[in-house]
Amino acid sequence: MGGIADYSGATVAQLGLGGRRTECRARFRDAASGTSGTFRARTVTIGTRGAEEEDARCFEARFDEVFDAETFDAGKTREYFERTPSAANERWAAYVAGAMGEFLRAISSDADASMKRARAWVKKLARCDCEIEIRSDVPQGKGVASSAAVEIAVARAVAASALRAGVVSEDDAARRFSAHVAMIPLYCQTAENDVVGAPCGFMDQYACFHSVDSASRGNFIAIDCDLANTSHDGAEDIYRLVPLPRKLRVWGIDSGVRHSNSGGSDYARVRCGTFMGKKILINEMNARLNRDVVPSKVCLCGVITARQWDEGSAGSPMSWSQHVDEEMTGKSFLARYISHDDEPNTTIDADSTYTLRATVSHAVREHARVREFLSILEDWPSDDVTADDDVRRLGRRLGDLMFASHSSYSSVGLGSTATDDLVRLVREVDVERNALFGAKITGGGSGGVVCVLGEDSPSARAAIDAVRREYAKKHSLTNLPDLLHASHVTDVD
Repeated sequence: MGGIADYSGATVAQLGLGGRRTECRARFRDAASGTSGTFRARTVTIGTRGAEEEDARCFEARFDEVFDAETFDAGKTREYFERTPSAANERWAAYVAGAMGEFLRAISSDADASMKRARAWVKKLARCDCEIEIRSDVPQGKGVASSAAVEIAVARAVAASALRAGVVSEDDAARRFSAHVAMIPLYCQTAENDVVGAPCGFMDQYACFHSVDSASRGNFIAIDCDLANTSHDGAEDIYRLVPLPRKLRVWGIDSGVRHSNSGGSDYARVRCGTFMGKKILINEMNARLNRDVVPSKVCLCGVITARQWDEGSAGSPMSWSQHVDEEMTGKSFLARYISHDDEPNTTIDADSTYTLRATVSHAVREHARVREFLSILEDWPSDDVTADDDVRRLGRRLGDLMFASHSSYSSVGLGSTATDDLVRLVREVDVERNALFGAKITGGGSGGVVCVLGEDSPSARAAIDAVRREYAKKHSLTNLPDLLHASHVTDVD
């Protein structure tokens, strides 16, 4: 819950995949005398049917071609993958190089005296052969954070290599290095923004980073994405674990449609429109409330509530939404406001028309939906005393919020026929909602996986299978759509 609202400072909640993982090993060895080091990456993706569907890909280049070995500035790495013909067809390696490079950049630029050995280790890497090996069974391009999982696994593996090399020998260095490790989610988001060119928020990176802990099993990772007050040493304060009740279960059904969050995608257009609408809204609020809020310094969800957006407040007795244009051309916006304060993540195209009111509405209302969703879970009665009727009553309310979120994706242009079909089938297979309570598209939208909330019961599992059969029939599929299982408290290693 909360997808495509993290970059607006919303509260979001993610539940990890059960039994799925992305693993990485990083090795650095001295290169042959007188030669530049080599950067090698190999990834093996495992399909739903195991080894028979393994897809192995390899990438190799000179270390100093991919990275600025002095600063590890993202600009050189991005330019390499954009302009080198052989690398342009291996965009997956940009996620790997970006995550590694951004972590090394943070270490090399930390001037604290305790980090001297760590900085020296980073500096010698240009003369090393670097080997990154990744193995994952997380479905790619399906809205279940596969790219974030790779980034987090790579950065963690590089950090582990640094520790094995003995870069931390004193308590002060250990504390400083641990602070950098805690910031890995933000480093990986920066890598995806600045190297890959995907204007994502950071909810996937944070969820992946913390889902490796056994304590997260069966828990939503709830994240406050308003980073205005988050410091280098306080990154852990923005999330908490919220249990999924034992009597509930979450499944994911793969629509079979891949999606993309790249710079030219529908996702990027929605983000761009959101920031344009935010700029208009805050300027209007400043004028009517006689204040001087700087749009670039605040998150959208930090300046207006869903109720104010829908019903108004002081300064606007009617809905604040009326002050944001439904649509606007890039040319008209730039003539009035010059910038939308989201460069370089997104860039306004003067010749394009952007949806504004619906994109702002999604972020503000999704923030409210997630907060209510989490409140229901946190107030959930003890499993020992929860009657079936209570489970269904509360489950249906959670499902209502999921259905509303799904509809909101479609309202901003991030739905798809395939995922709409799956959500519709969830409603049709269990009309009374006695076993399946709700469903919604995941991730950045425009395809991918639909997650379904229901009872942890045989009847719910039978209903899920019925949805898959009907979907396969409608879309003339040879096999049933792949089924994913969310993490649950009863899972075992």
